[in-house]
Amino acid sequence: MIEVFYAGDAAPDSERVAFGGAEARHICRVLRHRSGDRVRATDGRGTEFELELDLVTARRVEGRVLGRSRLSREPRKRLALAQALLKGDRLAAVVEAATEIGVSEVVPLLTERVVARPGPGRLERLRQVAVSGLKTSARTVLPRIAPVTDVAGLAGRIAEFGQTLVAYELESGHGLDDVLDRSADSFLLVVGPEGGLTGQEVLTLTRAGASCFSLGPRRLRAETAAAVGAALCLQALGEMG
Repeated sequence: MIEVFYAGDAAPDSERVAFGGAEARHICRVLRHRSGDRVRATDGRGTEFELELDLVTARRVEGRVLGRSRLSREPRKRLALAQALLKGDRLAAVVEAATEIGVSEVVPLLTERVVARPGPGRLERLRQVAVSGLKTSARTVLPRIAPVTDVAGLAGRIAEFGQTLVAYELESGHGLDDVLDRSADSFLLVVGPEGGLTGQEVLTLTRAGASCFSLGPRRLRAETAAAVGAALCLQALGEMG
């Protein structure tokens, strides 16, 4: 099993890498690493370091860089996920799964039928969850957690992507294979809230260039739809093998 620690402050040409806070405690107290151990770390921007630890305490861990590389565990094609806000901690579960699957960005989406509202510190909580997912999946690029936006704001971003796909429960004529443009190099996947997207919201997105597709005949919870949709997109693009 590949174990990768997160060192977001490290520069790509660093000769030494340091960890503090929860990461240092995890290395020292949970995994019980000692000076002389060799570990891997990533800056979350594509660089992976091989380190030899020479200072290990619960407050601070440091290591000497033995080598660095830019590995190919990241998808070649970019997939962003716009997920409507969900109740409780369910959006955090979406962020964790999306990070592990290979999503490059998560956009929290405020829609008409959203019940939850973004509270203070929620985006920072989602960023920490993304770090956890990065480490679990041994990725080297940390997904961006975008600011909360509404459907009109999201429609304004559609031009940034080669294709935008809306998982819409009322779409019955087209599955993912029917609408996916495999020649595009970047994708935005939109998933609605517990009550689904309204017809007007879908119209706003399709008028901006989005395509709707069905995830199948069975109704899925929003967080399930996000994970399934992201995995199906990357699988169809040849990014899961």
